Amino acid sequence: MTAPLSAAPPTSPVWFRALVWLVPLLLIVTAWIPDDGADKPLPVAGSVALTLLGVGLGALFAQVPRRLSYTLTDTGLRVSRFSGSFEWPYRELRVRRTDAGLGLRVGGVGLPGYYTGNYTFTGAGYRSVQAIASNTRGGLIVERGGTPYYLTPADPDAFAQALAARGVPMLD
Repeated sequence: MTAPLSAAPPTSPVWFRALVWLVPLLLIVTAWIPDDGADKPLPVAGSVALTLLGVGLGALFAQVPRRLSYTLTDTGLRVSRFSGSFEWPYRELRVRRTDAGLGLRVGGVGLPGYYTGNYTFTGAGYRSVQAIASNTRGGLIVERGGTPYYLTPADPDAFAQALAARGVPMLD
């Protein structure tokens, strides 16, 4: 029996969302601004290529957060993200509730509603975590093989209880 659990709704500061969406917008707009002082203007093919790049980035930025999900299956926790899905067996997991959140991104992706990769951790117990999250706050830690993963299910308490019901030990 699989039980799909949604990730927490993404929340990001307005300035961060604006900055991210400014990139594709600038690519599209600047591709068509004439440069009267240039000896050789940008060919139409170049403008079209920059426009397509901007549209492609915009589509990517819109789709990436929608690919994040967590599913409790009969055998393990399935995590789906933009780059694919994987499943961790319950016997390899430990779960810890936390009020802390993600700090600085060390490596990986940081888009509004989609945080994956290595991040510093603002709470006690860990210097850094692997994030597979929709937010930088309001998550929990799932350890596998000594590696802490920061996940943000919509209801962290219910998620932790569902894992505990499947035999995953709760850490203090």
